[in-house]
Parts: sequence; C-alpha cells; structure tokens
Amino acid sequence: MVLVTDYGSMPAAATRPAGSRSKTALIALSAAALLAVVGVVAVVYQAEALPIALETVNENTAAQPDGAILEDVPATIVAPVPGPPDFNGASAVVARLPNIGFAPSMLTEKGFETRGSFTVRKSRAGESFYLRVYGKLNHNIRCTLRGYRNLSGDFTGNTIYTGFKKIYVGKSQIQTQHIPRGITGEFDIMTCRDLGNGEVQYFRIRYD
Repeated sequence: MVLVTDYGSMPAAATRPAGSRSKTALIALSAAALLAVVGVVAVVYQAEALPIALETVNENTAAQPDGAILEDVPATIVAPVPGPPDFNGASAVVARLPNIGFAPSMLTEKGFETRGSFTVRKSRAGESFYLRVYGKLNHNIRCTLRGYRNLSGDFTGNTIYTGFKKIYVGKSQIQTQHIPRGITGEFDIMTCRDLGNGEVQYFRIRYD
C-alpha cells in the first residue's frame, strides 16, 4: 500500500505586468526632455540678462570693413558738366562758332564732304543717320559732334548750344553710332582733329 500525501503545489513565480518596461523607458525620456527645456530656458534668461553694447555707425565708412582702404565716394549731387550749359528754354549761352560760313555744306546737300585730309560721309538709317570719317592712314583722330540752334523772334541772329555732344576717337577712320535728327533751326558741327599733326577741320550738318 502506498500512502500518498498531498502537500500542495509549489507557489508560482511572480509575473511582471506586461508593458512595464516600456513605461519605464517613457518616463526616463520625459525626464530628459524636461531637463533639456529647463537648460534652454536658463540659457535664454542668461543671454537676456547680459547688457547690450550700442555701436555708433559712421555713414561715410559703413561700407568699408575694418582695415580696408577707404575710397572717395562721389557726392549724391554731382557738379555740372564742364562747358556751356544746356538751353533750358529761359536762359542760354551764346555759342562761339568756327568760321565756316553759312552756305549749305556739301555734307548737308550731297551726303559727303572733304576738307583737308578728312572726308566725312553721311548715311541715312531710318529717322536717324550715322557718319563715317576718314583721315590719314595710321593717324589717330578725334572728332567731336556738337549741336547748335538758331534763335528766332526777338533773338534772331543768335546761336546757342543745345547741349548735344558726342566724342569719337579712332585710328585712320571713325564710324559713329546712330545720330538722331535735329529740328528745324538746329544744326550740328563735327570738329575733326588729327592727333598726330594737329590738323583741324569742321563739317556742318543742317536740319531744315
């Protein structure tokens, strides 16, 4: 006969609730984030507490970095261009003209003219025109085209500057850009100078 005594079963090991590890990690992460926010707030507060240094800016040298070479800056209001002032409808300067007479020039009538060693040809381009100037071979030349106006009425007989002026420089020959036509009573004079021997010739273009 076998005697069997029931002493009861062994107590089961305590089980860990599901999800407890993830909750612990979440609490640690939240604490770290809170510490980071507190650190940022402390840094901002400390920065705001520092005194602010004010700097006086010199507008004349504001664009120049320290140690740079200062350059002269042109004034906002520039001085008038040297020479006779433009006609403003109320006052003008009487022009000094070269002694080339008042008869119609060959350049105006025929479209070309030769004076001394210079030859000028005029070509039409729409409502404007351009000029070709030929000088001595391999000579540097300089031509200045200036506008004039003959006054009428109480000022008949007086000639003034219109303010139109173009300067062209070249070697042996020059071709201008398109030149707008003047109005009735206006004319242009092309002054050509040989920079090698000093020869000067004048050519007139009249607008009638």
